[in-house]
Amino acid sequence: MKRMRALLIALSALSASAAGTAIVAADNAQEVVVRRYVQAWNDADAEAFLAQATADAGAWRRGDDENLPGQPLVAEASPQARSRYYRAAFAKRPHPRVEILGLQSLDDMVVARERVTGTADGKTVDGLTVYQVRNDKICNVWHIKRRSR
Repeated sequence: MKRMRALLIALSALSASAAGTAIVAADNAQEVVVRRYVQAWNDADAEAFLAQATADAGAWRRGDDENLPGQPLVAEASPQARSRYYRAAFAKRPHPRVEILGLQSLDDMVVARERVTGTADGKTVDGLTVYQVRNDKICNVWHIKRRSR
């Protein structure tokens, strides 16, 4: 329940920012961690990518039914399994690239508006992702909304 509340607060911060109200100064420590995480993804650097996250970091993707909780992507996997998963993902070509269009943060939550290009089907995907950062590492990632175009 606390996670969902923090998630809603973070999403509210993004909405307020879009209306022109700055909630938090850009480039705070949590946002820097998110930028490093995304850069490691774009560089297809599994070691750097995994180094930005806690060993037990969870990642979830929201399904089509917004009333259901997100489905785990790599949650609860051993560090070795996570390493294998991301090495395989980074070896695939084309490798999708993530562009951060905007960041807003509140406490340990960072909301990112992102654009993904280089997908297997050639579509561009716009989305909202919420990152939870603790002790300078990503500990949870929620891919909240995606729209292909």
